[in-house]
Amino acid sequence: MVIEQLSFQVPLAEQPRFLAADAAIWTETLAGQPGFLGKEVWREAADPDHLHLVIRWTDRRLWQAVPARLLAETEAAFVGALGVTYPLVRCLDQDVLA
Repeated sequence: MVIEQLSFQVPLAEQPRFLAADAAIWTETLAGQPGFLGKEVWREAADPDHLHLVIRWTDRRLWQAVPARLLAETEAAFVGALGVTYPLVRCLDQDVLA
């Protein structure tokens, strides 16, 4: 299993909208992709304006096989729903060890 971790700076007051749009748009899209296992969202205790999206994939090959066109369309729908973009602070590609 591999983990895709995306960290965003989203003001606390705006997080309900961000999370609702993320679940309805990104999570629904990814759920239809081979290899997608699930997703969690973590809020940083020391800095609540930072959200960490932790996405689990069966393997890197299937994760990387998600079509670029689908990713671009999904991002456009997400930004369109929110009317704003939030800074991507960090992107990690991690292996899960037994």
